Amino acid sequence: MAVVKRFFQMLLNYLLAFIFAFGSGGFKADPARPDPSLNAPEWPTWVHEHWVWENVGDENSAREFAYGFTERDIPVGAVIIDRPWATASNTFVPDPNLYPNLAELIDEFHSNDIRVIMWATSVVNEEAPNFQEGKEKGYFLSGGRTVKWWGGKGAFLDYSNPEAVEWWHNQMDNVLDMGIDGWKVDGTDPYVMLLAPAIGKSGIITWDTYKDQTYRDFYEYTREKLGKDRVISARPVDDQLTKLGLPLVSTSRDINFAGWVGDQDNDWSGLRHALNNMFSSAKFNHVSYGSDIGGFRNDGNQYKDVFIRWAQLGAFSPIMENGGSGEHRPWMYDDETTTIYRKYVKLHHELIPYIYSQAAYSYELVKPTIRPQLGEYTYMLGDEILVAPMFKEGNDRTVTFPEGEWIYMFDESKTYTKSVQTLTFGMDEFPAYIRNGAIIPLDVTDVESSFGSELNAGFTTVLMYPTEGTNKFGLYEENKTGTLLSYTKSGKNLTVTMTESDRSFLFRIFNQDAPKSVKLGEVSLAAAASMEELVAMESGYFYDGQILWLNVSDASAGAQVNIRF
Repeated sequence: MAVVKRFFQMLLNYLLAFIFAFGSGGFKADPARPDPSLNAPEWPTWVHEHWVWENVGDENSAREFAYGFTERDIPVGAVIIDRPWATASNTFVPDPNLYPNLAELIDEFHSNDIRVIMWATSVVNEEAPNFQEGKEKGYFLSGGRTVKWWGGKGAFLDYSNPEAVEWWHNQMDNVLDMGIDGWKVDGTDPYVMLLAPAIGKSGIITWDTYKDQTYRDFYEYTREKLGKDRVISARPVDDQLTKLGLPLVSTSRDINFAGWVGDQDNDWSGLRHALNNMFSSAKFNHVSYGSDIGGFRNDGNQYKDVFIRWAQLGAFSPIMENGGSGEHRPWMYDDETTTIYRKYVKLHHELIPYIYSQAAYSYELVKPTIRPQLGEYTYMLGDEILVAPMFKEGNDRTVTFPEGEWIYMFDESKTYTKSVQTLTFGMDEFPAYIRNGAIIPLDVTDVESSFGSELNAGFTTVLMYPTEGTNKFGLYEENKTGTLLSYTKSGKNLTVTMTESDRSFLFRIFNQDAPKSVKLGEVSLAAAASMEELVAMESGYFYDGQILWLNVSDASAGAQVNIRF
């Protein structure tokens, strides 16, 4: 059976890649693609930060787990409080033995700039204190008939009954009033089919209807109470109910902006399983999801190579999250694992302006942010970055390069054109390539960065790899209109422009000759003698022999820089 499943998974993967590569014309720089709207996205930027969570824990272990990362200089943007945390599943009352001071814990995490996500479903188990009331008042589907699911035996809330929904919301308020940042809405909705049929106040309720009611209510009510910077985390697509790896759609793309692709094993097969579900989610145009780094299920073994390669995959996914059964703390492997893990978490955080913007643009175009390409488990992350995850044992990887020129992200001296190459990657390396011609905004703040240092803090660092012609990039902003970045290159002339922005920019322009003149509008810019001098200037440039750096500290009215080489 395992061989058959693997065959169908591989077949589906190649089919998806074929559909994307040929059905949509394959990857190509499309000069006719529409300009981005630059309207504020429907989700906050924080969802793209690094998330961590335990499968089972309590108040003290949650602190220890999260701060174990931050104490090792590994950023943490969010923590999931997974089950069990309540007195019973979906009572919304913290268990006094596990989380006696949940509100204080949430406030503490918030004071450390860490968001908090709580586990929930729409099933109330028989032993739960709120079960009998819900059944007597007719708030459950099919008269309160129960079904056995992976977390017990319980009944489903009837979302077609307004009184039931109000009763449910009143209980949710107990936790929402603590100021949580969202819900991990787990996959119980398919079990509604076991009622066969499910009957609600409005009549027969199909699975398709029920899953939309469930996820949409958690999403919309939480945002109604607490604001648009709240989210749900749910499965975009999963294959949990099939035996051959065939995908089932779980949530709608318009409400799930922090998804994860279900539960996988902690070995190489689990990593491939995650990739299969990620590619299937792309087929349904979901824009922002990831997978449990290291896998959710655990066979009792620790696979250092799988854990590291999965972390690298997470860094090049819209959502980077780490949690599940077994060991998920990199420092419990060894120092090398911790060092590599830190490197890729920081790289992911650098990429957030790019990922957020490309997910927003992809959402507008009704296309995925992860776009499968020809070549096994190969995808574009947005328009500009080609990713070929390591998915099996060993350091060799066959990479299929599309049309164009591709610059290795970790060594820009290495470039590739359309070809199939078998390359070797040490454990601290990863097959990720920037399209020559790209514009990529980053948040560089660290001395360990490949694209700057702590001197870049306070600026948005914009990588530019100019080729002949024009390219544009929509830099999206939370809760406000974004900025259009662009360049036009014609022979020895390069024009860099940006529309109005309250950001300060450092442009890192790759592989150029020494400039003969640099003008901001009609004003000639002064040359700095070092990066330290450049970042202290109001505007100016610095050329280090290969990279031309531009400082545009004030773009409040937009700006245009004209460069002559």
